Amino acid sequence: MKIIVRLCKKIEEKMDTYSIQKKLILLYVCCVILPVALTDSVVVGMIFSEEHNARKQVTENIASAAEYSIDKAVEEALTISKNIYMNKYINNFLNTDYDSHLAFYEAYQELMQDSLFDSSLGNSSVEITMYADNDTIVNGGKFKKLGRVKQTEWYQKLQDSGNNFVFCAYMDETHDTSPTDLRKVSIIRKLNRYMLDPHEKVLKIDLDYNAVNTGLLRANYESEVYICSGDKIIFSNTGRNNIKESFERFDKGTMHKCYVQEKELYGQPMKIYVRYPEIQISKILWNNAIQMILLVLINIFLPWVFMQFLNRSFTVRLHLLEDTFSQDHTGKLKVVETISGTDEISQLMQHYNSMANRMNHLIETVYESRLKQQESEIARQDADIARQKAELLALHSQINPHFLFNVLENIRMRSILKHEDETAEMIEQLSLMERQYVDWGTDIVSLGAEIGFVESYLKLQKYRFGDRLRYSIEMEDDCREYQIPKLSLVTFTENSCVHGIEGKASQSWIFVRVYKDKNNLHLEVEDTGEGMPEEYLNYLQERMEEANIEMLKEKGRVGVINACVRLKMYTGHHVKFHIESERGVGTEVSVVIPLNAIS
Repeated sequence: MKIIVRLCKKIEEKMDTYSIQKKLILLYVCCVILPVALTDSVVVGMIFSEEHNARKQVTENIASAAEYSIDKAVEEALTISKNIYMNKYINNFLNTDYDSHLAFYEAYQELMQDSLFDSSLGNSSVEITMYADNDTIVNGGKFKKLGRVKQTEWYQKLQDSGNNFVFCAYMDETHDTSPTDLRKVSIIRKLNRYMLDPHEKVLKIDLDYNAVNTGLLRANYESEVYICSGDKIIFSNTGRNNIKESFERFDKGTMHKCYVQEKELYGQPMKIYVRYPEIQISKILWNNAIQMILLVLINIFLPWVFMQFLNRSFTVRLHLLEDTFSQDHTGKLKVVETISGTDEISQLMQHYNSMANRMNHLIETVYESRLKQQESEIARQDADIARQKAELLALHSQINPHFLFNVLENIRMRSILKHEDETAEMIEQLSLMERQYVDWGTDIVSLGAEIGFVESYLKLQKYRFGDRLRYSIEMEDDCREYQIPKLSLVTFTENSCVHGIEGKASQSWIFVRVYKDKNNLHLEVEDTGEGMPEEYLNYLQERMEEANIEMLKEKGRVGVINACVRLKMYTGHHVKFHIESERGVGTEVSVVIPLNAIS
């Protein structure tokens, strides 16, 4: 119980932070939208459930009908195989060793004239072939030698099964029967009724493949039907049953869209796939569109209209009261001119007017004199602050870095006397750079001077990185006299060295380019360093675009931000920054300044 009380209290505290408009929207969502959505979801769910059960029943009936069709075709072939198996005349004919082809032919004619032979074969459209391991028979008609088919898929399957007969679907590469029919679906049976027969005999009955598929097509099932052995499609009603082509493979990725019925056909596992019919939910929704639209208008739109009137009743008068809280130029509180209604908000307005009148009286009698006194004190304090700043600037101007340059010059001369020319050159470049860092008499320099600073800095970095660093500086001659904040281009160059070149072991380049087009001055610093990840690139781009004085107070590196702030101040916030980078490739910083902002 305590948990519920605490939860309710937290909800109340949270609600107190919302505006009245948000509270009304929340009320509308919780009491109108959510109940309607929940009710509609239940209804749609029931429709989907009924439709799902209906299509499941349809697919089960189709699968059973397809199973019956294939069973019927197979049972007919099995009846024929049983008759041949029981026919002793056929058995004797295949077991007899013939002295000549003529003797075989005479025995064959005698067997063909026997009525019992015709009754064994029946009147079906199946194709019957009997094989015997008897070299004296002649291949032809329904009788053939067994030796020529022992390597076939169907014969090996019969031997591997260990059964007397099997059901087999295969590709007939031997053209043992029709030279064009490659797809075969057959019943294979051993003719071993008499166990002491001198010869092995096998019966193969090929089902009428086209007849079975035509039967499936004529059934006009509502869904696609696939009768498969493994992933091999034996029969289907899709019309893709060309007997001259290999069996197609069933796409098991679509199995979730199908009803599956398993069966075993004389030792051969089979699966019947029936694709679920498409749910006609859109048709159902379309047929009931008018009723559903009316329900939406009644359940959602009308409450929304009423909520708008209720919202205006609250918010309009509250905004009016809020506006009156501000002071005019005389420093007095405004009063609500027109108060409508008699509810709590109207009473609040009346109480506010009473308070405002009392406050205005206090302002007139007390505050105005106090304000004049404070203004005089503030003026005196401003004068003191200005005086203190002037004193600080005077003290700062007295600081003379001349001793630093004298020391650097002594070290350079000492290096020259010792023939340490490289060290002397480094000190000379360092001295040049330091003079720019400490000489802040002016923050603005020409681009020609700034490029000189950049070259001095890169020469110093060249001593540090050696052959790892190479650089190129390009500037159009008519750009030299344009002025920019001092050391701004050096800052971007330094950033390329520290963050681009320093962490890369292989040789890298830094390109500094200054040029202009018709309307803009372009400053570009590009390196082939290690680049930066996309997240930091976006972060840095945003920081450069929004650079301000407050950012300079943050901890960490602010050199680039400093340069961006000074460029913004100098150009009246007309400068544009763009940065591109790719890990392992490098980084390019581009600064575009309108010429009319620096002319």
